[in-house]
Amino acid sequence: MQGGWQEGTLSEWPTFMRRDVVGNSARIVLLSAGALIFAGALAMEACARTGPPQAEQSAAGKSSSVRVTDEMGRGVTVPQPVRRIVSLAPSVTETLFALGLGDRVVGDTNYCDYPAEAKSKTRIGGPVDPSLETIAALHPDLVVATRSINRQSTVNSLEHLGIAVYATDPRTVEQVLSSTERLGRLIRGGGAQVEGTDKGGELTAQLRRRLGIVRDAVAGVAPKSVFFVVWQEPLITVGRNTFLADALRWAGARPALAPAQDWPNVSLEAVIRAAPEYLIFSSDDRAKALQQIAGLRNQPGWRTLAAMRANRIIVLPEAISHPSPRLVDAIEELARALYPERFGAKGAALAGTAGTRGMHAGTFAFAAVCAQASVCDFVGCDLGRGWL
Repeated sequence: MQGGWQEGTLSEWPTFMRRDVVGNSARIVLLSAGALIFAGALAMEACARTGPPQAEQSAAGKSSSVRVTDEMGRGVTVPQPVRRIVSLAPSVTETLFALGLGDRVVGDTNYCDYPAEAKSKTRIGGPVDPSLETIAALHPDLVVATRSINRQSTVNSLEHLGIAVYATDPRTVEQVLSSTERLGRLIRGGGAQVEGTDKGGELTAQLRRRLGIVRDAVAGVAPKSVFFVVWQEPLITVGRNTFLADALRWAGARPALAPAQDWPNVSLEAVIRAAPEYLIFSSDDRAKALQQIAGLRNQPGWRTLAAMRANRIIVLPEAISHPSPRLVDAIEELARALYPERFGAKGAALAGTAGTRGMHAGTFAFAAVCAQASVCDFVGCDLGRGWL
């Protein structure tokens, strides 16, 4: 079933569009009133049936394009081979690089900052308001968009220019992986049969193995109640049918509040009534996160939360809010923060497991639970301790 389009509201913007860009002067607070975004839930069967691309043959008998159904149920004709790609979202850029396709990315958004090589690509503007002129000048074979961050008007305009646009829409952790596989097959023109190796299949197999370790480690536990702070003012959390809520479940957590709306506004009073065992924030900047949390500690309402008083606070990397292969890293970090006693040797194995970490140098994820720190020394708590 094909998904529809509708007007987006402030509460529908996900974390990766609204996050504080720590360490920079810019803040991504996309408040465009009435902005049109990809909307409508993708039917699960539509995701499942998206099979290998169907080739359209040229007069010479060689494949010149493929006709595919994207994750919004749209038919898209994609030129073959795909040598030039423009990404309209940070999660898409991360996925393309994880697939080993970074050399084919010729343009990405101003907010695509991982891996470091992504920042060297031609900038095409923001996800909501990209420059169509810049995109067209890059002569892309394919533009890759995602439902939760891009606008219908952008997609329509690019199609009117004759540019192929493929849309992703993963709603669960498994769909993030299957979406990665499909994108790899589409761009590589058939995967193993064409280029000798199915990099998408190899990558997702590694990621599924890592998820299996987490699943086994937390098997049988009573899920811990958490409140994930997507945004503070207005207070926004995750809805029950989002990839982020599913990521929490994989890590052995359950949202204390789980409205049906994807990115709902909630009241602090409702959070207090729900009494979450843990508070979860996301940031890639330790100092910024600590300053933010220390400020909340003295605010009415926040200071009454048992989780705040007991310092049951977890800071996850921004990877948790990106539906890309890096999501698995954040799931591992959260599981180890919630259940350190459940890992032991498994935890050490996770830290050295190949996957997105193995593909890019350096450690980008940190997480910590400061349950043992006193109120007076919380700001000095080492967020990286024990979790890298």
